[in-house]
Amino acid sequence: MDIVKILIVVIILAVLTYLVAFLSDLFLPKYKVYISDASAAIIVGLGGYVIVKILLDVISPYLFSRMDKGVAHTARLVISVALYTIVVLAVLSALGINLTGVALGGTVAGIAIGLAAQTVFSNVLAGFMVSSSKTLKPGDPVILSSWIWGNPIVGEVTNVSLLFTEVRTLNGNLIKVPNSAFLGNTTFTKLSDGNQLLEYPLQVTINADVKAEQVLSLAQSYIKDSFDKEKVQVPEMYFTAKNGSTNTFMVILKFSNIDNLNTMLTSVNTAFEKAYWDAKTAKT
Repeated sequence: MDIVKILIVVIILAVLTYLVAFLSDLFLPKYKVYISDASAAIIVGLGGYVIVKILLDVISPYLFSRMDKGVAHTARLVISVALYTIVVLAVLSALGINLTGVALGGTVAGIAIGLAAQTVFSNVLAGFMVSSSKTLKPGDPVILSSWIWGNPIVGEVTNVSLLFTEVRTLNGNLIKVPNSAFLGNTTFTKLSDGNQLLEYPLQVTINADVKAEQVLSLAQSYIKDSFDKEKVQVPEMYFTAKNGSTNTFMVILKFSNIDNLNTMLTSVNTAFEKAYWDAKTAKT
């Protein structure tokens, strides 16, 4: 049925081209060449557009439906660009333009356009790689760390599109990260412990003027009391580093819903601050 549609379009184009040439020769013979070229270009352009739309409708159920949403979107764009490029070349040819001369004459312009489009193509390539490799997909709770934007982005991926990856942060903001940032500039940490729970590593830094063991012991006690009341799994806690005037602790939070993370972060930070001041008071 779709092939019939294409054949009908081709026949209509041929008839229109003939009619325009015939009428221009009959009524406007002086302008026949110009009218013929212009009408041929318009007819080829419109006809090509219709044929491309039909072809994409034919391809979609068999090819794109079997792909992930992000991959399908990228594949459809690439095929569309290729087909419409052919249509543009056909229109230029109908206008009598020497395509070889255009290619040579447009080298400088092509370089300028290529440089300007570099970021776009980087986004497209990165988007294709991210979606096809399933590095990120909607619903993934992640930490995105990069020197480009400073503080890590923590949240849930809502969409991986051609140019951007959308992440809903813990504060409910929707951030669009350019996919080009993922090519060597960003590290991904999926908030998963390999089972049913999500896992978030939190570093806590405390002044080293009190013993780290005492702060850790008190913080563990306070956090256990708080988490037991909320019926949340008590995190693992470690004293990981001493750097001059500060002590660093690692807290491994485990939870089932990323929306609970902010509350857990508040509880942990509050517990360590209380532990520090209680330890310091006991010292004096």
